[in-house]
Parts: sequence; structure tokens; C-alpha cells
Amino acid sequence: MKPKQPAVSLDELLEIPLLKALTKQQSLSQNKSAYERSFRKKESIFAPENQEDFILIVFKGKVRIYLGYPDGKEFTIAFLEPGDVYSSHSGTFAEAMEETIVWTIDIKAFSAFMLQDPVVLISMIKVLGESLANTIGIIENLVFRDVGKRLASFLLQAAREKGQASEHGTLVNLGLTIEEIASTVGTSRQTASTFLNRWQKAEILTLSRKSFILKDTHSLQTITEEN
Repeated sequence: MKPKQPAVSLDELLEIPLLKALTKQQSLSQNKSAYERSFRKKESIFAPENQEDFILIVFKGKVRIYLGYPDGKEFTIAFLEPGDVYSSHSGTFAEAMEETIVWTIDIKAFSAFMLQDPVVLISMIKVLGESLANTIGIIENLVFRDVGKRLASFLLQAAREKGQASEHGTLVNLGLTIEEIASTVGTSRQTASTFLNRWQKAEILTLSRKSFILKDTHSLQTITEEN
């Protein structure tokens, strides 16, 4: 699909955390070098052999960033949501998890733009630092923890980041299937289901379609700390 100039307002562009630091004149200039691309659910956005180098900014939908191997195994690195930023020059795969709209900005043009404005450069370093910290956390989780601890840690983090108080506990709208959760913690769907069903029977959580209610945070935290 041929990219097109984004049909968005300047105010919408300025809502993206990375670009809030820009003046209206600068943002307008940046908007002219950006292109809007639409992707269907499960459609590839880029792959390691991608010939284009660009900065990707999610405007609508959700994007999965993952590592893929010849034996078919996949390890999810991150889920990007509106406002998140990533680079195609990262050795990873990216796919749309739902109907998704992204902006792509040529990496050379964006690099030149950052060098002209130190505030933007600092903002980008912060974004990349957070992404790196998240990736290192995921790798440490995969290497040093067993499946149950990895899954419990993932659910606790999701509750901290997305949780909303409800009558029965902390409601977490993950927007992920059990298969996608399993990929994130580096296990099979069957294994993830076994743990989730066990915790549901123990009344630690209640499962719903692409969401869950965390009823007993302390018990889940204890699982992550067991020897």
C-alpha cells in the first residue's frame, strides 16, 4: 500500500508525548515529512530484512514487536499503543494486532531534525531508554524465571500500568488473547492456560475475554518471589 500524507490535525500530532516538545512551526514541518500507513489485523508492518529505515509512531490501534526464529518460535518484546515510538532498524518484526494506523518518518530526516533541536533529541533518548529498559526486563524475565513467575510478573505489571479499581478487584483490559500472553512470556498457550486456570480456581484472579480481574495481588506477588 502506497503511503500517504497523514490526514490529521496539528493538535493531534502534538498529543504524541515525543512531539509535545516541538513548537507549532516545528511540528508542522515534521508533519510534512511523515506518512500515514494503514494495516489490517495480523498484517506485517516491518521485518528484520526490511529495506526501509524509518521511525514509527502509532496513531491508532496496537502493534506487536517480536523476535522470530526459523523453528517457528516467537518472543514478544513489546506491545505499542497510540503515542508509542519505535524504529524499523531494530532487527525485530512488527505486526498490527488490530486495524492500525501508524506514521512513518524517514530515519535520516528525523535524525537531522533531532540535531536541529536538542529538546527533541533529549525526548527521543528518553523514549529509547524506556524501550531498552523494558526489553532488558523481558530478557531477564525469560532467562532467570520459570514460566509461572514470568506469567505472574507480567500480570502484575499489566495491573500496575493498566489496572482500574472495580467492585471485585483490579480490572485489567489487556486486549490480548491467551496465545498472545503466552508468546509474551515465552511459553505455550497450553502452559499459560494451565497457570491462569489454576489461579482462577484459587480466586487470585477472574478471567474474561482479553481481560482479567486481579482479586489477590499479594498472592500473585508471592508467586513471583518463591524459591
